[in-house]
Amino acid sequence: MIIQKWSAKIRPMQLRPFLQTLKSLQELYKESNRVPWGRVHHRLYSGHEIIMEREFDSVVELDEDETRSQLPEIRELKMKLLESIVPGTVLIELYETPN
Repeated sequence: MIIQKWSAKIRPMQLRPFLQTLKSLQELYKESNRVPWGRVHHRLYSGHEIIMEREFDSVVELDEDETRSQLPEIRELKMKLLESIVPGTVLIELYETPN
């Protein structure tokens, strides 16, 4: 199994707009047959940090999902999501777990 982890710091007072945009993005992911973020949590420590994870059975499945990431409506919501993020704090990690 492949776990994709996305984390970032949220700008002050932007957690609520971020979560509202994320909700819209999740719905669009489902409509576009993308894998939604299955686990989303945030922590408050020197500012809010958001951590999101989603799971794939294989790298091939992840690659297929990412090909749909360039749909205009998805890109638009992603750009809106990034407006709530402190620039330079986004970290994307991939973990492989034994099956």
